Amino acid sequence: MNDTEKIQLLTEPYDPEEAHALIDQEGCGAVLWFEGVMKEVLADGNRVSQLDWDAYQSMAIKSLSELRDRAIRDFELKDLILIHRIDTQLPGDLIMTLGVSSERRKGAIAAIGWFMDELKQLAPLWKKEKLVEGQERWVEGESP
Repeated sequence: MNDTEKIQLLTEPYDPEEAHALIDQEGCGAVLWFEGVMKEVLADGNRVSQLDWDAYQSMAIKSLSELRDRAIRDFELKDLILIHRIDTQLPGDLIMTLGVSSERRKGAIAAIGWFMDELKQLAPLWKKEKLVEGQERWVEGESP
């Protein structure tokens, strides 16, 4: 599999087991996964009935690929894959799968947190929350 297939933005649900098959783990002592699932109750106490994701796809792929390259270099990873949905999700739906592989665990553990923080700040992915009470709001990128 070439590197361009390691970052995917999908408009429909996917099987996380298929995502797991994408990562190169040959010679690795650590393979870690983070799967983001839509939650109903937010940190501010509001309840969400659905999320709508959108992206400037070509720019998002480029930005996420650059983050992938940095993570592989800076954390000495063997591989990193990201699959992120850009459609409508309901509570409990799988939003994204991030996987990293590395010879050692410390780099893999650190890379997962770093990549998620960078993704939330820099990637041109947009999220609109539809609250149970009927309001809608766009969510800005998060600080780490």
